Amino acid sequence: MQNKLYRSVMMNRWMVALLLLGAMAFMPVAGGDIFKCRDAMGRIAFQDGPCHSAEKEEKVFIAPSPSPPPVAVEAVAASVEKTLDSTAQAPTKQVAAGKNFAWRISKGKQRGYLMGSIHFGKASMYPLPVTLLNAFKGSDALVVEANVVDADQNMLAQTMMSGGVYSDGTTLKKVLDADTWGKLNVTSTSLGIPVSMLEGMRPWFASMTLTALALKGIGLNEEFGIDRHFLDSAKKQRKPIRELESVEQQLALLSGLSQKVQIGMLQQTLKDVENAKAYFDTMLTSWQTGNLQALDKVVADGVKKSPVGDEINRLMITDRNIAMAKGVDAMLRGGCNCFVVVGAAHLGGEKGMIKLLQAKGYKAEQL
Repeated sequence: MQNKLYRSVMMNRWMVALLLLGAMAFMPVAGGDIFKCRDAMGRIAFQDGPCHSAEKEEKVFIAPSPSPPPVAVEAVAASVEKTLDSTAQAPTKQVAAGKNFAWRISKGKQRGYLMGSIHFGKASMYPLPVTLLNAFKGSDALVVEANVVDADQNMLAQTMMSGGVYSDGTTLKKVLDADTWGKLNVTSTSLGIPVSMLEGMRPWFASMTLTALALKGIGLNEEFGIDRHFLDSAKKQRKPIRELESVEQQLALLSGLSQKVQIGMLQQTLKDVENAKAYFDTMLTSWQTGNLQALDKVVADGVKKSPVGDEINRLMITDRNIAMAKGVDAMLRGGCNCFVVVGAAHLGGEKGMIKLLQAKGYKAEQL
């Protein structure tokens, strides 16, 4: 009975898994308001401040992204800093329980690290194991999917709105069937926002916004995501940051999905946002013990369940795995002892980055 319940939970939370483990490094739920403005010629532009003319102003809702309490952030930062300082003077200690979700990759003189990230997290995930902190501190550069910390926020808002919000009078109510629209109304209300706030969004944007809101509702925040943690640490340590992709590429990928796939993505989300806490706790345990197979099963089971699963998995995971593995290989061949952090869903499986790098002659040793 317990195993049956576990499988049910694992198979019904695919979109949550994609956002947490691999969909994108950027988070569509940004802080503040975005304004949709028209100039004198009627051309549309999106900006993070009010339009010049109130008559031509329309505020596009983007759910606020509440920051963690300042005390909590400072406490985590202080704890991590203390750990880093102590490891500089003391021998490295292996994690007592299980393995880490990270691998040392090597081929001849080429050396580097590959770590799987959870894009949303919580303060209790920190400080990270000493083994990981030592590996990061000794690396030449941090490599991420996309550097969201240094991205131009105005550019992000403009790009996100142009690709994620309808500008031609189309609405979700017009493109969704009555049943899906009704479920969207119920789900958005349960998450604290009226459906009218989502109506102008394209299906992919509404899907990821609802998922992010559901995660925030159980106390998770992108500020505590693993990739965000290492980006902040790299800036403090003045460590170079390299990208395997860019935020613009990721946004273009999502906005380029066919309407059929976007709607399928949204429909799956409406099934997935319930019981997120129990699912996250199970997933976090697998990640903290380095259980690659358990996390890989989350994505694989979801692909089988969704009618658009194969296409979404190919576009969001496997195609990107190939490109990112090539990028990592090129950096290592160039002499970089890189610490690579990508969504955890990109590592496992026959088409995952670990297998792809092994096919290129690399040895992968789990830390």
